[in-house]
Amino acid sequence: MNAYLLSKTVGSAWQTLPPVIQRHYAVQEGQGSSLVGVMTIAYPHFMLPLIGLISCFGGLVFRRGSNVHTRVEKTADTEGVLHWHRTLRFPDGKTAHFRSQMTYQTEHELIETIRYGFGIRLRAEAEDGRLVYRSQGHCWQGAGLRITLPDWLLLGTATISEQALSADNFRLDFTIRHPWWGETYSYRGDFRYAKTEVESKGMKPLPIA
Repeated sequence: MNAYLLSKTVGSAWQTLPPVIQRHYAVQEGQGSSLVGVMTIAYPHFMLPLIGLISCFGGLVFRRGSNVHTRVEKTADTEGVLHWHRTLRFPDGKTAHFRSQMTYQTEHELIETIRYGFGIRLRAEAEDGRLVYRSQGHCWQGAGLRITLPDWLLLGTATISEQALSADNFRLDFTIRHPWWGETYSYRGDFRYAKTEVESKGMKPLPIA
């Protein structure tokens, strides 16, 4: 199992998470898994310029919508890095993609990286049967350096919650809240494991670019 990432990150609390949440991250080296769900994406109009800029670096989807059919594919590489590829299909048939990588840092902390070395530091914990991430600042990594920016300089603090609904379904809530501007971005939806879930060896990690 992918002890290199989530079980290692949350420690002994991993055992308190429901099986449907554990399965979401129990991706072995060279293997993958798929989820499908329907989401709603929302953000206020005055956030358009900043969200547009962030989307240029591969972070956040620059489009609002409801009934957004979403597929999430994950693969793990030999270093224990979890690669994500999210495909979102809007009601008008247009699609958007969001790719990232999750890398272990220390106990309860990982970094999710997008393009050009930009990423977000996340603290991961198990709380009352839910897996909860909270952002601990944004960062840029390159040339052996890491520069950290406080959340309030951008959209605010992100909170991500995954809560089991059944043995095969869970609810995802991703919300960013700024101390001055309130809720600046969110996407929420229910997910289940795809019937065509790929769990065979030889599946290559998905690139960010």
